[in-house]
Amino acid sequence: MENNTNKKNIVVVGAGTGGVAIAARMAKLGHNVAVFEKNAFVGGRCSLIEKDGYRFDQGPSILLMPHTFKETYEDLGYDFEKVMDVRRCDSNYKIHYPDNDSITLSSDLSLMKKELERIEPGSLSGFLAFLQEAKYNHDTSFGMVLTKNYNNWWELFTLENAIAAIKMKILYSLWNRACIHFKSDKLRRAFTFQSMYMGMSPFDAPGTYSLLAYSETADGIFYPIGGFNKVCSTLEDIAKLAGATFTYNANVKSIDVDQISGLATGITLESGEKIAADIVICNQDLVTAYNTLLPPSPYATTLKTKNQTCSTVSFYWGLNKKLPTDNFHAHNVFLAPEYKASFDSLFEKFTLPESPSFYIHVPSRIDPSSAPEGCETLAILVPTGIITEQTTPQEIKAIHARARAEVIKAIEARIPGCTDFESWISTETVNTPYDWQEKFGLWKGSALGLSHEIMQVIYMRPQMRHAKFGNLFFVGASTHPGTGVPVVLCGAKILQKEIQDILDAGNGFKHRKIFGVFGHEQSVTIVLLMAIVSVLVAVIAGLMNSPLLVVGA
Repeated sequence: MENNTNKKNIVVVGAGTGGVAIAARMAKLGHNVAVFEKNAFVGGRCSLIEKDGYRFDQGPSILLMPHTFKETYEDLGYDFEKVMDVRRCDSNYKIHYPDNDSITLSSDLSLMKKELERIEPGSLSGFLAFLQEAKYNHDTSFGMVLTKNYNNWWELFTLENAIAAIKMKILYSLWNRACIHFKSDKLRRAFTFQSMYMGMSPFDAPGTYSLLAYSETADGIFYPIGGFNKVCSTLEDIAKLAGATFTYNANVKSIDVDQISGLATGITLESGEKIAADIVICNQDLVTAYNTLLPPSPYATTLKTKNQTCSTVSFYWGLNKKLPTDNFHAHNVFLAPEYKASFDSLFEKFTLPESPSFYIHVPSRIDPSSAPEGCETLAILVPTGIITEQTTPQEIKAIHARARAEVIKAIEARIPGCTDFESWISTETVNTPYDWQEKFGLWKGSALGLSHEIMQVIYMRPQMRHAKFGNLFFVGASTHPGTGVPVVLCGAKILQKEIQDILDAGNGFKHRKIFGVFGHEQSVTIVLLMAIVSVLVAVIAGLMNSPLLVVGA
């Protein structure tokens, strides 16, 4: 713990990835940090289900962008690879197509060349060009988005950033960029399904998000032995060693605020107990927090209308026998016959596609401790629509049943030796959209929070600092910089700097900005921002014809 003469009492609402990461960071700086979590366990969605000798990752299972994890632990004074046993997966994915063909994606370029040429002869050059473009998107995103905050619109809307945005293909869809580099529909699908990490359709996601495919290929995919929750539990241990406290089964009823001073004063628990604080950091789902923990406001109402990522029906199956090794790797993707239509069902009709794509995680392939000997652990994520006003319990029950049937049907039809697969399931747990909402407070059951379309990222995404209550901050998937464990870890680092800069300035936490509270609730901000965006779009559209600015087109 560092000596801090300006020590503050900090309350963190929620012990998800963002909550434990910021708790560890602020405790290391010498602040008094107290974390309150509604559940009995650490990690939020990044938690475990243990049943009948099987261990399942309830949410995240793919460790991408390992440098962000290493940086987090280094900042806290630890070596990430010594704190936990992290293994690189032999392959990235086994992707299964509806025609019973498959492709193995890997970080080994010699193996990738064979797979690519088998499906689309001569495709290696297109793949390398795609990676070059994706690398630019990856590197630029880290410098432009994942390492800094934008408290004012003029910090974002600069000529330099506009040129970078053009080069990152923000006006193209990810699918469009794949079509430029690959002729085969199979390869186009293999390098665009990753947009689901952001909870978006590849037909809507900006071309920028090819950065995900680059990270997988360049860095590989990793897995912490003992489960992904090891990330959160070790951060909790580090936070505790620095003096932070964690209270579980402590549901927060409200974040207490003083309208006159424009400051948060602490929190009130469901038990009625009040906890005073100099700073409040909220790691609960942001839309839920604004609409249930804070006083009603126009901005809270506006948040309800913003686009969310999809939900999932997630199955956790313990099998009483092993799956065929060649056809199931640690990470497996079964793609829908009607690729675009499946995404339209998710994001336009808010329902389960007629024939859905789905992801299967088999942790026992890399971590045998996750299943009894001779058995297999499976976590299956089937994307489905979010909860709407028209959604009924009967509909969710029907979606659950149909999703289960579709997964079993696909496995039994596409994988040799699995014709009686359903009989292998010896233990079963499921999370439906209602479960995600109830367990973790996810608005409408959205698995990954707010969507990452262009008008919901960077400055246009809900800010880390509340627009009115200057000592209230947010960390997690739906605030800047966005969703995904590595991105949330980046957000915790940004937030640490944000808070410490305010403390170092010595002017207190009350907002002092040119138009009063120059935040999302001020109409002048919105009007001005729309004008700036309109001008930039016009400029970008004019520059799109410049060959100097078009990369990989």
